[in-house]
Amino acid sequence: MLTDAQEELLNWIKSYVKEFQHSPSIRQMMKAMNLKSPAPIQSRLKHLQDKGFISRQEGKARTIKLV
Repeated sequence: MLTDAQEELLNWIKSYVKEFQHSPSIRQMMKAMNLKSPAPIQSRLKHLQDKGFISRQEGKARTIKLV
């Protein structure tokens, strides 16, 4: 149901939220996934949202919620 990249990001977000009690920034996700562009993160977040794993408000920082 999830690609390896989507699952990796979702698991990382879960760990981050558990540790810090808030969602990570796009830049933090880029660094954690070893990416230099926000586009792949945005794409993975959109797929995770479309598949019902997270909810978020686009255009606002740190609004990711695990579903």
